[in-house]
Amino acid sequence: MAVFVLFVVVGLPVISVLIGIFGTLFLKNIWFPILIVLVASVILMFTSIGGNKTFLIWVIVYTVCAFLGAFITKRFKAVS
Repeated sequence: MAVFVLFVVVGLPVISVLIGIFGTLFLKNIWFPILIVLVASVILMFTSIGGNKTFLIWVIVYTVCAFLGAFITKRFKAVS
């Protein structure tokens, strides 16, 4: 159980940021990687977690992490 909590708190936000970065680089769109993270997080919430409504906070956190990764990547790409 401790490994699962560590994965939810550390692993999934890192994966969300990476999806935001690489999705923006490859797809040249800031919103599509964010949508992927949002849909995947909601699916994870209902399948693995069992529909626990408190996990919705983490869904929002993962989506914001993906947005920050995509936004920063888009700004660095625009500067170079």
